[in-house]
Amino acid sequence: MAKKLNLAVSGILIGAMTAGLGVTAFAEEQITLTYATWNENQRDSIQATIDGFEAEYPNIHVEIQITPWAEYWTKLEAAATSGEMPDIVTMHTNSVERYVNGGILAELEDLADYDESFSYDNYEAGITDLYTYNGIHYGVPKDKDCVVLVYNKKIFDDAGVEYPTADWTWDDLKEAAEKLTDKENGIYGFNAYNNDQEGYGSFLYANGADFLNEDGTASGLDTPEAIEAMEFYMELNANCSPSKEMQAEVDAVTMFATGTVAMQPIGNWQLSYFTDNETIKDDFALAVLPATPEGNRATVSNGLALSIPADCENMEAAKQFVAYASSEKGMQEAASGPAIPCYNGVDAVWAEEHADLYDTQVILDSLAYGKQLRGSEKKNQWGEVMYGYVGQIFDGTMSVEDAFTQASAEMNEILAQ
Repeated sequence: MAKKLNLAVSGILIGAMTAGLGVTAFAEEQITLTYATWNENQRDSIQATIDGFEAEYPNIHVEIQITPWAEYWTKLEAAATSGEMPDIVTMHTNSVERYVNGGILAELEDLADYDESFSYDNYEAGITDLYTYNGIHYGVPKDKDCVVLVYNKKIFDDAGVEYPTADWTWDDLKEAAEKLTDKENGIYGFNAYNNDQEGYGSFLYANGADFLNEDGTASGLDTPEAIEAMEFYMELNANCSPSKEMQAEVDAVTMFATGTVAMQPIGNWQLSYFTDNETIKDDFALAVLPATPEGNRATVSNGLALSIPADCENMEAAKQFVAYASSEKGMQEAASGPAIPCYNGVDAVWAEEHADLYDTQVILDSLAYGKQLRGSEKKNQWGEVMYGYVGQIFDGTMSVEDAFTQASAEMNEILAQ
């Protein structure tokens, strides 16, 4: 694959074509790039891409920095304030607009200068658009995801209940969850846990609702569709799910992995925690999320991107790496990991890599009706309001209608500013 390189780097990088390889060589001076992410379970697949890159560019070393999600954004904001951001940043739709409007991220319009095969047409437009503002790209799609229904075959078999199918509706889900629930023996039919992306979000989307209205100027929670979907979800929470005390003590991934629940929605990026777990790896299976009684279906879908800070001291090397990591070759090298590569067609490579672990076709089918997770510059502000009121729903201190109505009023004030 021929690659080209801009040569304006104050003497750090020197373009020199390696004989017979068509690959740009770097000067002898060693460069170390830092790559920040929160995905510990993607360490090996990210490293595989790094290994491929370093083989072509031996004078550039890429160091992974992994910070848990809960601390990642606090640490990144502090780094942005001090001007000490990592060279490559894993970016999320929740935060990208705020960083773009703050002038923190570099424009990524010239990556074809580093890899002549580079084009944003190589990725799904819906994900590319999440990181595009006023026609300018500030992130290159890294991976895509969706939410599916994971279920415990053993619990189903013991209860004599048929496995979920693609024909299931919410009514079928409710009926099966009630049959599978055996609270005396610590078995719960459905884990309706408190999470917008992996939990209740897909139910709202399927019912024609959203967190915001279409143009993002107001809340979408105070609609009949949103209230109806959340009330259904909370009915499952009350009748078929672990108690709020249990939910507070044990996270949803662990809850399922220990055989406590028969079914729950889960992001496909979490599945490696089950395939690597001896307790559950032979007993879990996947199905598409059930449709509404009217036959409408949705799954929250999102995509991460790689971004570079605008003041990156190693800009040329960082762009060279991002161009490589987002290439077909770079994404094929990462296909063994839990994340679905964004490059068109490489999802089939990923599916084949994981076919012996679970039914990857369920995930590919689910992506077909994915709906993008909503974000905006003020997501951290209106999200805090939304999550606060949703927490009161789960605590049982507010009804869905009251919580969504009050949340919307406060969200609208924030969005109007």
